[in-house]
Amino acid sequence: MNYKILKLEFTTAVHFGGGGLEKGQNVLNADTLFSVLFIEALKYGESDRLLDICKSGKLKISNAFPYIGKEYYLPKPIIRLDNDNDGDSIRKKALKKLRYIPLSKFESFINGKLNIEEESDSFGKKFGEFTLLEKVSMLTSGENDVNNLYAVEVFKYKKGSGLYLFIGFEDEKDFEMVKRLMNSISYTGIGGKISSGYGKYVLCEDTPNSNIVKKFEDIGDYKDIMSLSLCLPNEDELKKSLEDASYTVVKRSGFIASSKYADTYRKKKDLYMLEVGSVYKNIFEGDIYDVSGKNKGTHPVYRYGKPFFMGVR
Repeated sequence: MNYKILKLEFTTAVHFGGGGLEKGQNVLNADTLFSVLFIEALKYGESDRLLDICKSGKLKISNAFPYIGKEYYLPKPIIRLDNDNDGDSIRKKALKKLRYIPLSKFESFINGKLNIEEESDSFGKKFGEFTLLEKVSMLTSGENDVNNLYAVEVFKYKKGSGLYLFIGFEDEKDFEMVKRLMNSISYTGIGGKISSGYGKYVLCEDTPNSNIVKKFEDIGDYKDIMSLSLCLPNEDELKKSLEDASYTVVKRSGFIASSKYADTYRKKKDLYMLEVGSVYKNIFEGDIYDVSGKNKGTHPVYRYGKPFFMGVR
């Protein structure tokens, strides 16, 4: 399989849903990225092709993670390090706070040699910051205008920072399709409140170095592996996939974003998935799940649950 990196250099602030308008995130999950790609693909008649190559494993996507300057960051794996029990409370607090690890220092982290406190403190200062903005919604009712106040939490990436995702593909044409869709999305924006101008970015392409590609390809050489995408094994795989695994379960829900789906907003079917950074002993295929809910609209609604494995230890 071939691998590429797509970088999102944001030109505006973003609002990525984190449980309401007043709570946001600064990264994107693979299921959200797939949903956005699928909705965009519907416009060009390429949704069936996108679904087919992803379900068959011919194309896979990771979560979108931070980058700062030329440094790419990976999620902290849920794994016990050799010196986790050294009794240093300051280090343990820093380790709990740390969410992302520089790719160039990943091996140092696994070997327990990374300066956890330094990395934990420096990341937030370099990446960006959240801001809670007050907004006004103007509603007209008869002769009376009603002003509704509400708040939106947005994230502004600092200059030289943004998000990136890995794309694995067998056919160059499939990668070019995803790149074309992501470029199209860049003009309208990604995430919430795009009608207010949020979520716009410039798309760039990069090639991952050989060291990280080996971690993708040589899974059999590792006793611990983690997924770089939010994922969910199918029923037949669930028991084996969770044997001796270290994982976090997260509930995924929300409303259907497609304006073509129905005249009113419809809620997606809730799904419990395995968080990015969860560590496994056994590989699995996962699936793409129909979350259309009870009242079907004009097209299916899918949640991406395929893993994007890399070797950890």
